[in-house]
Amino acid sequence: MLPIVQSEMTALLENLRLLETLVTAPLGLHSDIKMLRQSLPIEGASDLESDELRKRRSDISKSIEDVSFMALNTIGNISASLTLLDSFKSESGCNLTETWIDRARKILIRSKEKVTIKIRQVSIEKLKGLYVIIDPQVTGGRSVIEVAEAVLKGGASAIQYRDKISDKSLILKNSLDLKTLCNSHNALFIVNDYADIANLSHANGLHIGQKDLSVESSRLITSDAQIIGKSNNTIDEAISSQSEAPDYLAIGPIYSTSTMGKDLKQPVGTDTIKEVKSRGIPVLVAIGGINIDNADSVSNAGADSICVASAVTLAENPEIATSKLVDILKSKG
Repeated sequence: MLPIVQSEMTALLENLRLLETLVTAPLGLHSDIKMLRQSLPIEGASDLESDELRKRRSDISKSIEDVSFMALNTIGNISASLTLLDSFKSESGCNLTETWIDRARKILIRSKEKVTIKIRQVSIEKLKGLYVIIDPQVTGGRSVIEVAEAVLKGGASAIQYRDKISDKSLILKNSLDLKTLCNSHNALFIVNDYADIANLSHANGLHIGQKDLSVESSRLITSDAQIIGKSNNTIDEAISSQSEAPDYLAIGPIYSTSTMGKDLKQPVGTDTIKEVKSRGIPVLVAIGGINIDNADSVSNAGADSICVASAVTLAENPEIATSKLVDILKSKG
């Protein structure tokens, strides 16, 4: 066996053992990963002794901060090993059969689906709260980084970076800085419109409008772990958007607003929130004209998350303005 084949087979075995430890549910999938590892044609692929297995699991649990992302990376490593090993002829000593490789790839697809659904669900749960749009045209002359830091200190759950005026090179730089800032506050970072920027900046998600790429097309550019939300102005739009299977929907403007070109759109009111939620929309973000005086009404109507821009980004003290809105939402929770 060629040394590189031996090395890659050993790496494949260790990554399968790791994936088996990380993906424990559903039981059928876990069993398939285990059987795949057991059938790997290499010495040492059999089950470990119970004491050694417990020790490995204990060491892994102590060493890994995020199990889901580690599982996703491990799936990537296994896929890379399969691609490399599949390129070798039998003379190399690689004795993986086409049937074994096909079965492995199918199991990896199922594993990836389960892991990414879990990752996106964690992000969606974080989304519930105060969601702030940071737009360089709506910051009162302050930098987007300065305003973002203030609203995060005030307790915002998520930030969306919306920039229609800057070069994309600057948008990417700001996105990378904002993602780092959001990470330090355990908040979500969402990029508006640009699926490529969302991917390159490792954002938690992408937000698109009715005239942007479809959810399906956007998912070809973003990573599997990134959530996608879509804007809607009417109930019919929300129902149509839901058929695209986004991770969340936004509806608005709830109240009259001139921010971000919404002055031409008819306010939909809080009754629309109730109507959309009654139709089984899982996660709904309310946006448009929301402030400290009406936030409680929006929350009471059933919105899972409240999205604001000028109410905090144009405030004299964005941190305090954010904190007041967060307190209102917490009192409703």
